[in-house]
Amino acid sequence: MIEKTFINPATNKQWRIEMDNLTIRTCLNGGKVKEILCDSSFQAKGKASSAMMGQMRKGFVYQNPKAVFGEAMCHRYVGKDSNGFMPLASAPARDDFFLTRVIGDFEDELLYHFDGNGDILETISLGAKRMTYEQVLCSNNTLLVNNSYLIEQFTLDTHKITAFANKKNSMKAMLDASGDLALWYTGEEIVVFDFNGNIEVWREVVKCKKSKDPNFAYYCFGILSPRQTKMAYRTTEDEYVIVDFSSGEKVVIKNDGWHPFFSPDDRYFSVGGKCYVSQTGEEINNPFPFVVRQGLSYADTCTVRTRDNLMAVQQERGNSAIELWDYKSRNLLISIDDPFVVKHTNFYFTKDNLVLHTDYGAMSIYSCTM
Repeated sequence: MIEKTFINPATNKQWRIEMDNLTIRTCLNGGKVKEILCDSSFQAKGKASSAMMGQMRKGFVYQNPKAVFGEAMCHRYVGKDSNGFMPLASAPARDDFFLTRVIGDFEDELLYHFDGNGDILETISLGAKRMTYEQVLCSNNTLLVNNSYLIEQFTLDTHKITAFANKKNSMKAMLDASGDLALWYTGEEIVVFDFNGNIEVWREVVKCKKSKDPNFAYYCFGILSPRQTKMAYRTTEDEYVIVDFSSGEKVVIKNDGWHPFFSPDDRYFSVGGKCYVSQTGEEINNPFPFVVRQGLSYADTCTVRTRDNLMAVQQERGNSAIELWDYKSRNLLISIDDPFVVKHTNFYFTKDNLVLHTDYGAMSIYSCTM
């Protein structure tokens, strides 16, 4: 049996839900217990999720600071994001994180600053007629934000927004962060910068090829490796380039697939279901503890996040369970099936947790303290 107690901070009222196989029981503030009998586990899951979301929309919040590894620490309703991209920014060195959503018909865009327990530290209005596709948290206490393909810098201390890299309406943006490094595309050059050391690590002139795929305008994609020794980028339809920062050497991999990621130790690289030695580009058998799906399109789901030896993996569909794997021991530690994901979710590691921004308008935190 699973029990969860939600509290409304404004009224201090409590709402409890019990999920016992196919039976759901709810109780508001110690009152009458309501019982719902379900015909299947699928129906029970759906009705429990709807019941919890109904109370969360009224201001009730679930928090469990004593949650063990893989258990939910917080569920909170933030509000649906009108643009559907569910922007989220975090860093493995800190437990606070940032979530952005569009209000209504682009009437405003709000930036939420959460602490590690799921409490809102600050809510900031970014202004009307904005659409943030993605955002990354940098080590100099700023956010780099992809606002309609314009890279902007948001300073957390002053709340100042400044144009940072490329021209507006370029339809080309490349953005990632790992440790002290951040990666972006200026419209003409890929730049990797160390914000902690205030050092430019890499700058390369590249031209992003126009795409015939209706899902995106240009081939303009790049990621940094977890240990910040490499990056991989794609600017054409059939190849990826891996750059080694220490040697300056580049390896070209012929692959027109999607969903690239590095291993936690930077030794291996995967894209399009194939795996390679990142230093040489040699194709190898799958070195990861989980099956890497092949034949996935741009619109399919294959999201991999890393923190130390932990790998959070979501494949199959955007509402599939997120599997937590230990890369070193090759063990599946737990599967997280968040109740507030309809079709898609975005997720990242913080220092001690895994945070989710779901298309149901919810924010969830799961303990990942080993």
